[in-house]
Amino acid sequence: MTESTTPNPDGEDYHRTQYRTTIPKDLAEFFDMDGETTLEWTVGNASNKLEITVHGSGEGDR
Repeated sequence: MTESTTPNPDGEDYHRTQYRTTIPKDLAEFFDMDGETTLEWTVGNASNKLEITVHGSGEGDR
């Protein structure tokens, strides 16, 4: 976990916490992931839906 504080133009501080996670090896191999690959996590329209988009994989985005 990484925490940081950044001052906003309005003078109040913005606190941000980032978490690091791992993914199963089979998933990384399926998407040809390397050190340049990033994942974008978003919450879907349904309350129990999570969408993950893979960017920069070895064979283009999927």
